[in-house]
Amino acid sequence: MEPERLFGIIFAAVLGGILGSFVNVLILRWHSGKGIGGRSSCPQCKKTIKARHLIPVLSWLWLRGKCAYCGKKINNQYVLVEAAALVLGIIAAMRWDPFAQPMFWFEFLLSVALIVPFVMDLRWQELPVEYLIGVGLAGLAFRLFGLWGSTVYLTGLGITTSIFALVATTVFFGLQIILSKGKWLGMGDFYFGLMMAGVLGWPLVVVGVYAAYILGAVVATVGLALGLVRRKSKLPFAPALAAGTMVAVWFGPQIAGWLKYAFI
Repeated sequence: MEPERLFGIIFAAVLGGILGSFVNVLILRWHSGKGIGGRSSCPQCKKTIKARHLIPVLSWLWLRGKCAYCGKKINNQYVLVEAAALVLGIIAAMRWDPFAQPMFWFEFLLSVALIVPFVMDLRWQELPVEYLIGVGLAGLAFRLFGLWGSTVYLTGLGITTSIFALVATTVFFGLQIILSKGKWLGMGDFYFGLMMAGVLGWPLVVVGVYAAYILGAVVATVGLALGLVRRKSKLPFAPALAAGTMVAVWFGPQIAGWLKYAFI
């Protein structure tokens, strides 16, 4: 591997860990209704955490998952989110040059941003609607300015295809909410779908939604088989939507081509 390439991967891994630490702050403070300003503190003893205890992943391992002051266990979410963001940075850097290709920043920042709704819905069945709208608008702007090139992905870059994706997603998710009276999907999932439309455009939003439903069905089936969930259990859907979004980003052209061949 060329030194420049290796440096890019290391850069992305370090940046991923740092952003993962920030994402943890965002998740926990959004859930508690607090602002994102101020120093981090232990949720148990409330003491301010020193900088040397905030090194992504490494500090958690060094402290053996416990607070340096009170010795209480630190929630595994911290290290898992930081590690996930670190790995996502490596994946993006292996696909695109961080210093030469804008697609690196699109994939990297999007994948890390999706950790927020993923974790919040998984832990508390909460979704930050304003945040989802912001991510969707950022992704839409990225595409409309042509940074996500049509020579790379089978997706429309114009305003017409973007509107079509938004309308189709609104109808698809909206009908499910109306017909089920909110039992199949919640309004948070509806806004997640709109975010996917803005980020992915047409036809990749179809790939993302299709992948999300397949992944969700697989997880639900395995959960039922293992006795981890019941038939009437309300399962969080945002993790599947987040995973479906990244499936569309990583494998969208291939899947879109297969779907076109299979149904036309």
